[in-house]
Amino acid sequence: MKTKFEFLILLNILMCSGYLKTLAQTVNANNPIINETIIFEETHGLIAVEAEYFYKQTKTDVRQWYRVSRNETPNVGRDDDNTHCIGASNNAYLEILPDTRVTHSDKLIRSENFSEQPGEIGVISYKVNIDTPGRYYVWVRAFSTGGEDNGIHVGLDGEWPESGQRMQWCDGKGHWTWASKQRTKEVHCGIPHAIFLDIENAGIHTIEFSMREDGFEFDKFILTQDIHYVPVEKGPKTIVVEGLLPPPFPECDTPKPQKSYFNKISSSLPENIFIHAQEFAVDGTNFYKNGKNWLAINPKEFKEASTSTVFNFNSGKYDIVFVGVGENDGNSTFKVFINDKEIGSYATPKTDKLFEEGKRFSALWPEITVKKGDKITVHANVGTDGHEWTRARWAGIIFAPVGKGNDIQDAPSTYTAN
Repeated sequence: MKTKFEFLILLNILMCSGYLKTLAQTVNANNPIINETIIFEETHGLIAVEAEYFYKQTKTDVRQWYRVSRNETPNVGRDDDNTHCIGASNNAYLEILPDTRVTHSDKLIRSENFSEQPGEIGVISYKVNIDTPGRYYVWVRAFSTGGEDNGIHVGLDGEWPESGQRMQWCDGKGHWTWASKQRTKEVHCGIPHAIFLDIENAGIHTIEFSMREDGFEFDKFILTQDIHYVPVEKGPKTIVVEGLLPPPFPECDTPKPQKSYFNKISSSLPENIFIHAQEFAVDGTNFYKNGKNWLAINPKEFKEASTSTVFNFNSGKYDIVFVGVGENDGNSTFKVFINDKEIGSYATPKTDKLFEEGKRFSALWPEITVKKGDKITVHANVGTDGHEWTRARWAGIIFAPVGKGNDIQDAPSTYTAN
């Protein structure tokens, strides 16, 4: 039997390790922070409500909604992605956990990590006061990182009409995005204006949301009678007709900037010569500048692209390292040419992250002769997992001293996104 003294030592160790703090955050983060006395107000046919202001949660046996904020980081089973507190309205959002179906290759288990049946799993409820009955179109602000965390259902007063089922996000991966589309068998990315609730009577009603896919991240919702309304940024302010809301959540910590894998390995040897992808031509190539680091293809417009630049460095033999970007939607393919002669091709392996740089996503062609004035060409094709398309992102080309290509590739990757 452990003595009281031994128990206190164990308790102190747990406190110092942060275990109890994490446990407390996890336990509390699934509980409502308001009660049913707080009622949200419709004004001129519009209501906006923060997701974290649910007053109750039911159907929680297999999945629950957890609040994420600066001081709340749930630790509930599998959850591969990072928190996305930055940019969330009111500095907080909900995520339904655990998240066991992250990519299409993960097993789909109906009534566990996926529910086509609305109201079956993880139901959260909100009280609203309606002065103007009628049809309300539903908008939700969500953060999706892949193709298996982008669906939710919406209901009214315990009913789950067909018009509230299968809300779907395809665009806006990797950042907070408003959408109001319904997935159908024919249109997987959703039909606009098809998600709505018909509220026939004035008075107090309950708006409910339930899980379709686990890992869904939910920031805010809007009901509007204007079919042409489109929310921007964090949307309109939340207004209550009864009750007092808690104070806003504290601002989230700004993440430290990361140094990309390409930048890291290109500067790892003073003898390295390198050309950033964005130093290549863009106009008329089908490429576009993606952020500050990459060229990419918009697969809605093009499926392949080609760009060239001139090698304005000393002639010689080099180990050529091409740095591509792994994506979670399939395998992009690349070919590199010198004066229209192909020196090599490769396909980036698929990653379970939104995107990832690293040795695994780079190609090495050793002892290649390059002369000053030669034309360097990169040809790219997007890939697909059968559901979504990659963007054939790439970071650049490094011309390393002969025998050093493999060494510089071994720099640890520091550039990923969930």
